[in-house]
Amino acid sequence: MGAADRISFIPMRARLAIAAAALVGIAVVSLALAGPGVDHARSRIRVLEQRVITATEAIPAARLAERDADRRLSAARERLAQIQPELDRRAGAQRAGQLVLAGRLRDIYRSTDLDPLLAVLLSGGDLSALAASQADQERLAREDVSLVEHLRDDRRQVARLVAARTRDRDEAAAAVRDAAAHRARVVTLRDQRTGALRQARRELTRLQAREDRADARAARRNAAPIAEGASNSGTPANGTWPPIQGGPSKAVLDKIAQCESGGNPRSIGGGGSFRGKYQFMTSTWEAVGGHGDPAAASESEQDYRAALLFERAGAGQWPVCAAFAN
Repeated sequence: MGAADRISFIPMRARLAIAAAALVGIAVVSLALAGPGVDHARSRIRVLEQRVITATEAIPAARLAERDADRRLSAARERLAQIQPELDRRAGAQRAGQLVLAGRLRDIYRSTDLDPLLAVLLSGGDLSALAASQADQERLAREDVSLVEHLRDDRRQVARLVAARTRDRDEAAAAVRDAAAHRARVVTLRDQRTGALRQARRELTRLQAREDRADARAARRNAAPIAEGASNSGTPANGTWPPIQGGPSKAVLDKIAQCESGGNPRSIGGGGSFRGKYQFMTSTWEAVGGHGDPAAASESEQDYRAALLFERAGAGQWPVCAAFAN
């Protein structure tokens, strides 16, 4: 298998990508190599598709969390409503206790005008009756104190119960708001990524059409007959191509050419895509200043353009034959 046949196994788009990397910084590049390529656009589409899938898969979980928060809020409101009868019962007990204490206060106020001992003597009673009356009053006083403490304790319990149920309701309401906001963010993210995916697909279509047009132009150029030894690139005024400062030696170029084309400056490989002694693509040839068909250029010009490409981008421009340049 000849060198030209071996090089034809390299996919055309892979060689396009290699040529694009080599031509970074060169002012004159072909349209096909400017901007992101088709493979880059496809890679971006794959990434965006995965991101859209991830965001879409997150929406059901966000909706489930929102429904769970709604259930929590409903349960908290129900618990708050359930304690209302108990609150009403305790409020009634509070009012009844307050009425008892109010009655006691009125009785005490009315009985303060007459000394208890004098009242007993006037009524014809004895001291034992006075003692019994005093004991009753002390018992009532203790009952009043106990009633007051009970009312205070009950009021505190009611306040704690209402506060706890209200706190549960408020926390559940906050959870509902957070869940709804999270779901809205996920949906917005999904929509944004879907929009970016549509835009990337439109860009891919545009790039593919541009590449197809470039391939068609290259096919038309390659179909043109080659005039043996003719070149439309022009030659320097003195007929000698200048040396490339920092470029490869002639021995290195000879090894690459021998690998690529067997050293034949008229060689055509890869179905017509790779041309000349160094199997240039037309776009790469133009990027290093060449014009027309590389295989139609003089051998000295092909050597010059190859040395220029080597100096700018290295031996990697010939991915298969670079090993022979060592």
